[in-house]
Amino acid sequence: MKHSHALLIALMLGTALIAGCGKADNLPATVAGADAKPGQGESPRPVRFMQVGISSVGDTSYLPGEIRPRFEQRYGFRIGGKLASRLVDVGHLVKAGQVLAVLDSQDVLPAINAQEAQVEVARSETKLQQSELKRQQELRDKGFVSAAALERQAAATDAATSRLLAARSQLANARNALDFQTLRADKAGVVVAVDAEAGSVVAAGQSVMRVAQLGEREVAINVPERAVGLMKKATGFAVRIDALGGKDYSARLRELSPAADPASRTYAARLSIVDADDSVALGMSATVRLDLGARQAIVVPNSALYTRDGTARVWLVDRASEVVNPVAVEVGASTNDGVIILAGLKPGDLVVTAGANLLLPGQKVRLPEAPPASTTQGTGKP
Repeated sequence: MKHSHALLIALMLGTALIAGCGKADNLPATVAGADAKPGQGESPRPVRFMQVGISSVGDTSYLPGEIRPRFEQRYGFRIGGKLASRLVDVGHLVKAGQVLAVLDSQDVLPAINAQEAQVEVARSETKLQQSELKRQQELRDKGFVSAAALERQAAATDAATSRLLAARSQLANARNALDFQTLRADKAGVVVAVDAEAGSVVAAGQSVMRVAQLGEREVAINVPERAVGLMKKATGFAVRIDALGGKDYSARLRELSPAADPASRTYAARLSIVDADDSVALGMSATVRLDLGARQAIVVPNSALYTRDGTARVWLVDRASEVVNPVAVEVGASTNDGVIILAGLKPGDLVVTAGANLLLPGQKVRLPEAPPASTTQGTGKP
């Protein structure tokens, strides 16, 4: 019985202790320390920071483009007909005078034969009229034919001679049509596209293939409306080709269309690559950089920024109290040194550059003896 009373007393004491602990945990927030400020009771957090200032930043803009030849010819036949054969393919190098394609001659040969027959008819008639004119002249000398009859015969002879000349010209045109059935390259180049295959019926002037001349290469870009002014005031251009390891080439603006394309609402532009080498292949993708001169701006490292509720912020350090508070900023373009700040900071502000995501508003920090200053120069990057 004594052991039972002792066990009951121990259980009651344990229950009381548990209840007391639960009440302590459920104390009001004011008692539990909810009114304590962030970082209260903690040692100041060491941070890295910088004193922002005005930097000279290279203002740049970027547009996508494609490597194209300086000169590209569209070859087509001067007459219509059925394409009998195509002798080159895309990528083939061609020389000046080389045959590219041939039309079927079945439509032209009958016309040539017909014109040759017309020439023979006109020649026979002319010969006959000339003989008659000679006979009329002999009779006129003897007084058997009047002068009017002789003049009529001379006119008939002249007309026959003119018909002979016309028939010969038509025969020359027919033979030219036979020559025009063979398509030849005017200059050396490389075939970049084929627009018609053997067996196709093509019209006169219709494009059969495109040949790019070897030599100068360009970058073709479509300039949006907002960037037309930038193209005109740019002080320089550079072309970067990712396929060549991001190599940069200098370029100059050759032409800028004065009218927008009705479908895309962009302005076609061509830039000549000044120092292009053989590694710059046609069709490669490129990025054109527009150098717009230098401007003065505040630049902070990327690590100084953090985003909350879709708004970019930085931690601003108060010199007197050495506490940090978030400040919303408006960011601009990226540079080699960080990001341009368009609004929210002024020269001389102290900004945390490392550990921005670990701080709380009003938290006390420990600063080095001398704050580092911001860079004085910056250049743009893609």
